[in-house]
Amino acid sequence: MILAHTLIGLAPLGKTEFFWYWFIGSVIADIDHLYIIIKYQLFSWPKLIDCLRFEKNYHVHFKTKYLHSILGAIILTLPLLLISARGASYFFVAYLLHLLLDWPDIDEKQYFYPYKLKIKGWLPIFSATEIIFTLVLIISLIYIFIKL
Repeated sequence: MILAHTLIGLAPLGKTEFFWYWFIGSVIADIDHLYIIIKYQLFSWPKLIDCLRFEKNYHVHFKTKYLHSILGAIILTLPLLLISARGASYFFVAYLLHLLLDWPDIDEKQYFYPYKLKIKGWLPIFSATEIIFTLVLIISLIYIFIKL
């Protein structure tokens, strides 16, 4: 989802001490995208966007099984338990929400890694539906922040 993870990360937890747990939990899974961008030298916008939209043509998977999985969420959450159990729970829920938001995307995911079950959504990346969803999310968050 275009910007959806960042927008969800900015949800109205801003006034709590747990904001950073929530925000980082909502975006950290996408750090694997940076790895793929560097590995395949996708340094131009047109090439990056095309590769994101048509992963199969490029034989690339932006959502790696290590970070875009429940196991990845658990492993990254465990050290946070040493700092704050409540913060870790916010992080974990935000991480799972990230995975849930990625579910409709047409690309292949392995949420249940190390099991080989692969999940593929129906929604093309950068599609009109995805753009509309992102705009509705932006408008909703602006409305929520105005009401706070």
